[in-house]
Amino acid sequence: MQHRHDGQWIRCGFILALLLCAPLSVAAQAVTAEGPVVDMAAVQVTGEQPGPGLWKVSNAQGHVLWLLGTVAPLPAGVTWRSDQVQQVIAASDHVLGPPGWTPDVKLGLLRGLTLLPLAMKTAKDPQGRTLHQIVAPDTYARWLGLKATYLGRNGGVEKKRPMIASGELYMAFLKRQGLRDSGQVTEALERAYKANKLEPEEARVKLPIADARGALKELQGSEVDDRACFERTLDTVEFQAPVLRERANAWAAGDIGALRRLAVMSMARTCRDVVQDSAFARSRGWNDLGQQARTQWLGLADKALAQHASTFSTVPVSLLLGPEDYLGALRARGYTIEAPPE
Repeated sequence: MQHRHDGQWIRCGFILALLLCAPLSVAAQAVTAEGPVVDMAAVQVTGEQPGPGLWKVSNAQGHVLWLLGTVAPLPAGVTWRSDQVQQVIAASDHVLGPPGWTPDVKLGLLRGLTLLPLAMKTAKDPQGRTLHQIVAPDTYARWLGLKATYLGRNGGVEKKRPMIASGELYMAFLKRQGLRDSGQVTEALERAYKANKLEPEEARVKLPIADARGALKELQGSEVDDRACFERTLDTVEFQAPVLRERANAWAAGDIGALRRLAVMSMARTCRDVVQDSAFARSRGWNDLGQQARTQWLGLADKALAQHASTFSTVPVSLLLGPEDYLGALRARGYTIEAPPE
């Protein structure tokens, strides 16, 4: 579910992401580049594309863990097809799910729908303030310009929490740039798993929520200082379209060198920290989720390599090659790692 809903935390908003939609995905990525941005990727990759090759992680017994690095967003005009991935899945006896975290809450469709109005209320500022009253004047001026470009006349968004409002801006921005989430990749993988009678092992950290309605009511009145997330999202929308397109093109075309250079995660981390630093999250021990997710996934990778001849998994490229350095952690455990051709 994680990669299908890359960026879903933005679309559903802070609360729906925690309780009703997808996890605050560590794969929901926006990049920040140093120095001036030069539009080197104005031409978007289209058509059927293979995506990147696979990293091969081997232990002393000859067992193998195959890793597909994932990226979001992707070019809207691309159809992903990888013969290598299909062949590896067909030859594997195990699938390890991606790292991350997910709300552990029992909600059927009907109950989820009954909670939706309450969840939507939490998207608004608990004090009833507008964005003009919350963010700094210069930031709000930037917001108005970007809002006019991507959202047009949308008065309702002015009453939402900064994280939610900027999230709506970001999704409209992606659409305008010819980008979309990575849902088709997840759907293709799920078809391959099903065809080969493989059930992915859940690898995400579960965040228990015993009382969804009570949690929503608590969140509705919670103060969350999400201005840093708001500002970073504006930075991404205003300056980083060329970088996002370049990374999306690099993934579609399998350009590992470019992916390595662009393996930076900035906006997602800022917004993730906003949630983790909230009183709601701290009271439940939901802090340092990135490290928890990393530790849990690496432990399950150890187990998979010990018990299975061939395991397939997906991990965001930003985690494989970025500061979290999942590949480095696997190498430090004594595994041999073979990178795909660059």
